[in-house]
Amino acid sequence: MLDEHHTNAVPSSSVVLVRDGDENDGGRLEVLMVRRHRNTSFGSADAFPGGTVCADDARICEYCCGVDGDEANRRLGTRSSGLDFYSAAIRELFEETGVLLAHGNSMSGRNLDGQRAALARGDLSWPRFLAEHGLTLETGELHYVSFWEAPLDFQPRFSTRFFVAEMPRDQQVRHDGRELVDSRWVSPSRALQLGREGELNLPFPTMKNLEALAGFGNRHELMQWAWSRWQNGVRKMRGVVIEENGTRRIVLPGEPGYPEDEI
Repeated sequence: MLDEHHTNAVPSSSVVLVRDGDENDGGRLEVLMVRRHRNTSFGSADAFPGGTVCADDARICEYCCGVDGDEANRRLGTRSSGLDFYSAAIRELFEETGVLLAHGNSMSGRNLDGQRAALARGDLSWPRFLAEHGLTLETGELHYVSFWEAPLDFQPRFSTRFFVAEMPRDQQVRHDGRELVDSRWVSPSRALQLGREGELNLPFPTMKNLEALAGFGNRHELMQWAWSRWQNGVRKMRGVVIEENGTRRIVLPGEPGYPEDEI
């Protein structure tokens, strides 16, 4: 339970975009890692595209295909507003990388960079953008795989739903240069190695998601798992920082030492 010293976590979504790598490199699974601008939340961190749920994300129900509001609530275990997380995931992915999980009149060679920038600035509403361009969000292409919330004593605090999606074959990643200053495709195991070596700055939830993906050899194997992941129940992972022998570490639900009153 929150007390006066703790703040509510901000709802947010993040997308693990995946593809098969170069055949010369064995075609192994790759994920899109992005580097956040130093002046943003998690500044200079290497993570997955994503951001906070905004008011516009609750106004796009009629523009969704594949997962509707009731189904989103069932998969995420929410009473309401589950579809908002799907909307935020697609919107933030588009704003930050230019990749749009949608279909419609504007997806055939039309340049949407101007509208993308206007969305990011707040000069264009998300529902209006979808309506004007005849777009339908492919919410069914997002597969819910994990749920991470920052410890109670962290600042800022986010409550993030992570989704896996396949990189569309006919699109390209173009990081926005504003919130994101770099991007790369890399295998999960290689990303973890670069994190250990200090070349990547991996937030704890990003690292744990990479660990979960590192055992998959290719996109097909991963997507089979991701497609049904929610059916087994996605547990909220909110760590607790404990100190032992002068060393601080994060303990997760299910691990020895996790306080019962946090569950």
